[in-house]
Amino acid sequence: MTDEEKIDALRATLHQIVQWCDAYPRNVFITPDLVKARKLLNAGGVSLDAISGDAMRHCLEGVGQIARAGLKATGD
Repeated sequence: MTDEEKIDALRATLHQIVQWCDAYPRNVFITPDLVKARKLLNAGGVSLDAISGDAMRHCLEGVGQIARAGLKATGD
């Protein structure tokens, strides 16, 4: 793979990461009242930290998969 091809592959990978980052726009998924959400979740025996941690893990796993695939495609 030439350097130019590697750059193109990595650029495509970055575009995929940007698409992933733009998947949940604030005008569609408004920022919730986290104090209220914590109270409601706690009342049901669920912690906001567990929900937040799971959501972050999901996001990072997705970005990680994209990045690993891009690196693999370039031979890194």
